[in-house]
Amino acid sequence: MTDSIEISDLTKQFEKITAVNDVSLDVQRGEVFGFLGPNAAGKSTTVKIAATLLEPTKGTISVEGYDVLEAPVDVRSVTGLLPEDGANTHYDRLSAYKNLEYFGRLYDVPEEKLQDRIERLLEFLELSDRRDDSPATFSTGLKQKLSLARSMIHNPRVVFLDEPTSSLDPIMSKRVRDFIDEQAEVGKQTFFLCTHLLSEVEDLCDRVGFISRGVLVEVGRPKDLRRKFWTVRTYEVQLADADLSKGREIISSTGLVEAARVEKERVVFEVEEAETKNPQIIRALMESDQLIVEFRERVPDLEDVYLKVIGGN
Repeated sequence: MTDSIEISDLTKQFEKITAVNDVSLDVQRGEVFGFLGPNAAGKSTTVKIAATLLEPTKGTISVEGYDVLEAPVDVRSVTGLLPEDGANTHYDRLSAYKNLEYFGRLYDVPEEKLQDRIERLLEFLELSDRRDDSPATFSTGLKQKLSLARSMIHNPRVVFLDEPTSSLDPIMSKRVRDFIDEQAEVGKQTFFLCTHLLSEVEDLCDRVGFISRGVLVEVGRPKDLRRKFWTVRTYEVQLADADLSKGREIISSTGLVEAARVEKERVVFEVEEAETKNPQIIRALMESDQLIVEFRERVPDLEDVYLKVIGGN
């Protein structure tokens, strides 16, 4: 798979403040990449440099092979951007339809394709009945949907989305996530997603990067990061025997676990090297005539990873 975004030794300073500090990162074509971190971590600054809205102090970014400093016009032609303040970037004297038409023509979308593309985006984002209205009359959520449509009007190869589902209701947020997933898989579009909604990232992103105080702290697939930061893993066992203390005693007596307890009609235990030790624990239960109804891992979610990675930074 080819790299769609290449960030190398990127630094951005604003007088005495270093907003982005020596960040290097590659994003592959067709990947949905989540960029996570607290406020003022450097997420939006990185996106603005990649979208040619800011110049780096040091380092480079290339998008689809185009350098943001050497070929900014080419970068803009292959990228779409939903900025952090996207809900306030429309022309109020134009209708919703005319806004999309205007931006489509700026991107040289052929007339025979432009009208159809506008209609499809308005329908998908449930804006068709407001097509002739000025964005000045829109709620924040409607403005956000129009901004999302604008970022996609020219069918860009790379889309930078800064908080794309903010102000959207849960149903529309789900539709947007499904749309991004489909465009990445079928259309091979690349999405670079900044968000605070960790459940959204967990559901959508192939990989994530954590940035704090301008420094890229960790990059990886969510499941790989969970494994990295949790060498001690937690499992729960539901047994047919109503006296769960027996099961807890059996598990503890193996000497293989860090801790074992009874919790909500299950025996919960923590173990290192689970792949080798769990079969022995299960065997000990079965040899003691304990019938196992269910056995599963309590998997930490991305919020747990976020707190562990960012908490100390």
